[in-house]
Amino acid sequence: MSEDDIFRFLTALAAMTFGGGVAALTLALTRAWQTDDALERDVLFRSADRAHTRLLLPGIIATGVVGAIWGIRAEAVDPIETGWLLAVEVLYLVSLFVLVPGMFAGIRRVRLLSLQARKTGELSDELTDALNDRGPLVFAVLMALMLPVQILLVTLQP
Repeated sequence: MSEDDIFRFLTALAAMTFGGGVAALTLALTRAWQTDDALERDVLFRSADRAHTRLLLPGIIATGVVGAIWGIRAEAVDPIETGWLLAVEVLYLVSLFVLVPGMFAGIRRVRLLSLQARKTGELSDELTDALNDRGPLVFAVLMALMLPVQILLVTLQP
């Protein structure tokens, strides 16, 4: 087994973890906005939060680290002058620094307001507004749309 095979395996494993996190998060958020029951929405938001912290974050970090190490090791590829690799890097950075924090902020807001509501026993107007906010879903869908483009760019290397 060559060094490239090991990097290919690690990259595929990290990308599958990242993709699984995006899928689990997007499905939970989609189901949350399809129901009118506030308790069910709360459960689905907690599920989205778990998918975010247990799959999406480790997957996107591992994808970046393994990809960077593999790119540094490859002497024939210049990450700046190679157009497809620069596009992958830009899409990755947009995902990491724009989309992930956007999703995280909305999900955490709902989670904190939900904890407050459980403690007081009342559903606040702020929690209702946060549950109706579609911001995290928009960020999740954008990431779900960008992920196949990133995979195609890495796989095909035009």
